[in-house]
Amino acid sequence: MEVYERGTAEVIRRFLARRISFPECIAALDAALADIIPRLQEGQLPRLRIVMLANNEIVMNEMARRGPPGGT
Repeated sequence: MEVYERGTAEVIRRFLARRISFPECIAALDAALADIIPRLQEGQLPRLRIVMLANNEIVMNEMARRGPPGGT
């Protein structure tokens, strides 16, 4: 679980620094999720949900801050 948290934190950091695009960020977060799900241990699902929701909130807030695509 710690590897997932560190990995997704790095993805978010790169997205906020504009080193990766929104689609790249979502793809990387999805890939990390797909990797962790088969390896989840009993009792880790609540923590996974918390991390996923926090990541989603950060990404969505950043996209709202950036405004609509194309700057319109």
